[in-house]
Amino acid sequence: MPAPSIRSLAILLAMLTAVAPFAVDMYLPAMQAMAIDLSTPIHYVEISVSTFLFGFAIGQLVGGPASDRFGRKPMIALGLILFSTTSLLLTQTESIDQLLFLRAIQAIGGGMATVNSSAMIRDLFSGDEMAKVLSMVAIVMMSAPLIAPMLGALIVKFFDWQAIFLCLSIYSLFVMLLLLWRLPETNTRSIRDKKEIESGKTKLWQSYKRVLTHRQAMGYIMAISFAFSGMFVFITSSAFTYLEYYSVSVQMFPFLFGANVLVMMLMNRINVWALNHYSSVNILTAGLIIQLICGIALIMASYTQADLYFVVALNMLFVGSLGLIAANATAGALNFFPDISGTATAVIGVTEFTLGAIVGIFWSYLHEIQFAATQQHTLSPMAWVMASCALIGLIGLKILSKAKVAPKPL
Repeated sequence: MPAPSIRSLAILLAMLTAVAPFAVDMYLPAMQAMAIDLSTPIHYVEISVSTFLFGFAIGQLVGGPASDRFGRKPMIALGLILFSTTSLLLTQTESIDQLLFLRAIQAIGGGMATVNSSAMIRDLFSGDEMAKVLSMVAIVMMSAPLIAPMLGALIVKFFDWQAIFLCLSIYSLFVMLLLLWRLPETNTRSIRDKKEIESGKTKLWQSYKRVLTHRQAMGYIMAISFAFSGMFVFITSSAFTYLEYYSVSVQMFPFLFGANVLVMMLMNRINVWALNHYSSVNILTAGLIIQLICGIALIMASYTQADLYFVVALNMLFVGSLGLIAANATAGALNFFPDISGTATAVIGVTEFTLGAIVGIFWSYLHEIQFAATQQHTLSPMAWVMASCALIGLIGLKILSKAKVAPKPL
């Protein structure tokens, strides 16, 4: 079978990567219904987003290095089988504890599979070309968070919320079969160096140490991780912000949520064009600055009873700027590790999703502290945490990513 073209490869890998946004975004409009059905406050259903992020991080921690050793396709298949099976079990959930546990297992499978998307691109490309392909994947993949809330709202309108997880099970199984049929194995090193690996010359902990102690790479990883954490704060708080604070209808929610995705798609398109004229690190820096400005504006808006659509516009720019950040930060980090791209991708993913989960829980904690102190919920905890994430990401990039200057000889 001939190898797929770059465009076909981008579409296939985007379908794989879309497993995560489908799993996170599709059930957001159903959170109120789930809270009622499971006899629990919506706050605890929102925590399942952070639970998913923790599980997704663990899955990538396992799947990335394993794909360096055994190949990309076997780990994709194993991860998607676990994801599909657990999604089916989620249709039988009867308590919040079952929901949180099964979401974590579901996420582990998703992380094991999707970590291979960036790793496969690194197997085939490098430098700015890799950033362009990552942006192409992102442009296609962004249709998932655009469609997911709308599909979730539609399902809740005509069926029970359990049907959302049935759809996730069917989708992941379809993607697995399609990828096994059409996707080539890109990690030829896993076959070529099998004897070397089995003899113990290549050690997992050494690969992780190499990535984690690489100063410049960690600058890029900090940038993408805190940028994504800011987005995850928005995702975790979106049900409260739009459905409760502004009393938006469940039918309107997907359109407000999807607006962020449209801006991100536009920014990804701009990124592909800009890479022909500017360096990826400058574009990355611009994206982080946009996030910081929007975060500061959200802080001011949270204390002034701002109009719904002003807050929506700020969230759109904050989340959308990831179109300038994600591909460039990922490419910048992976460029240093051509031989262990699976492990490096796992480190990026684990850092992103673990930090995103922690920051999401931190927002929930601040949210409840505010209520205990003032007997009301406002947008200020969300705004402060989002702005802080953007600031830390920008500082981390500027301090760590600079190459060390060798001392001049005397």
